[in-house]
Amino acid sequence: MTVRTRLVLTIIGIAVLLAIPAVYGANRLGRVSEIAQQQRESHAASYLALGRLQASLSDLERYQRGYIVTGGDDQRVGIEAAYLHMRRQIEMLAESYPQQAQMTARRVDALEESTAEIFGLMSRNEREEATNYFEQVKPRLSDAQQALDSVALAIDRRSRADVSEALRISAAASTTTLLALAAGLAVAFALGLWTTRTLTTPLRRLREAMANVAGGDYVVPENLPYGRHDEIGDLARSFSWMTEHLAKLDKMKAEFISIATHELKTPINVISGYVELVEEGIYGPTTDKQASALQSVREQTTVLTRLVNQLLDISRLEAGGLNLDMHEVAVRDVFDNLERSFAVLAEQKRIQLDFEIDPSLPATIEGDSDRLRDQVLGNLITNALKFTPEGGQIGVRAWAADDELCIEVRDSGVGIPHAQLPYIFDKYYQIGQQARAKGAGLGLAIARDVVEAHGGRITVESAEGVGTTFRITLPLLQSRTPSLEGIAG
Repeated sequence: MTVRTRLVLTIIGIAVLLAIPAVYGANRLGRVSEIAQQQRESHAASYLALGRLQASLSDLERYQRGYIVTGGDDQRVGIEAAYLHMRRQIEMLAESYPQQAQMTARRVDALEESTAEIFGLMSRNEREEATNYFEQVKPRLSDAQQALDSVALAIDRRSRADVSEALRISAAASTTTLLALAAGLAVAFALGLWTTRTLTTPLRRLREAMANVAGGDYVVPENLPYGRHDEIGDLARSFSWMTEHLAKLDKMKAEFISIATHELKTPINVISGYVELVEEGIYGPTTDKQASALQSVREQTTVLTRLVNQLLDISRLEAGGLNLDMHEVAVRDVFDNLERSFAVLAEQKRIQLDFEIDPSLPATIEGDSDRLRDQVLGNLITNALKFTPEGGQIGVRAWAADDELCIEVRDSGVGIPHAQLPYIFDKYYQIGQQARAKGAGLGLAIARDVVEAHGGRITVESAEGVGTTFRITLPLLQSRTPSLEGIAG
């Protein structure tokens, strides 16, 4: 299943889960709407028909009284119209309340029989008998009225029942819809969380693995989703293939550097040897120009020797084969040696070089004096001299704090851009064209590895146009004899 299909199915599943309570709520609302429609049409029409029946019954009584008194045709026509109107209203009432309508129709039939008897008496001009008979049939009018009252009660009961049903449906629908919605949201959340986890967990592992590869650790992790049949699985398998090839290339690079540096040392030593022989006059006297050229050759062979040694150190670091020669190091002797070594160069560049050693500093620490002096402090001071213009200042300060030796190398040079600070300890990383012209970008990487091999740490602060400060902390006592094994900066 592809990631796209998984996402589409998740979205559809969430939509269905949320649609179920909506459909149920719509269904219940439809039922409430039906009840409301029934209230408006059936019950309202029945109430209207009942009201007209009551009005017609009153008219019937009034017309009958008038007919008995006057015997006029208008009253007789009114009586007949009242019966006709009542029959129509009973038919309308029968649509919703057939039982009550049938009972009312029987009462109206009885009244109509009485009216026929009155018409007969009046046609024979027996007015007094008609009056007496009318008084006798008045209970039938009361029975008809009672029948209409029962119809009103039936309509009222059914109306209240429908309202109660609507309220019950509404309450049940609200509760059920809320519960269904809550359940749907919970399931949708769980489904979304599951889908998110199935996507983000392997991606997070891939990101961590990529970060390790970017840091130089070319090991293929075992916890990546190689067996997935989607884009993430394809990405994991491609990453595994890429990491394996990078590891092979890195190994080939290390082997090449190791071989090349060993091969370079021999011709460099030969060149240096012959330069010494020529300078000593073994091959005859040299002119001033030749002597100047020989000095340039000697300087360049020194640069090449330093570069080759750095490359050898890096290859040994990556192979875990560069050990520290741990012994008691006279701290003041190290700083005195550094001051003598760099004072002349600083003076030539018109740079003020100051050393400040705290009197409370212990006499010795445990470490590799040559690497600390040359590959750490010497490298930092050399870089400071490279990037500090004439008239600038370089300060080296050392003090003890919390069982640690603290060293600070500060300059007023060009500084390092803030965005590049996280990368300056990476191998071969250089800042700008000026740095590329003055080194290979290995010094700080070696310095960091040597400091960390001593159990210490090195940090940097810098601001463009202001200067750079490196801070080193080293333990005064080593708990064990450290080495650079496994450190591949």
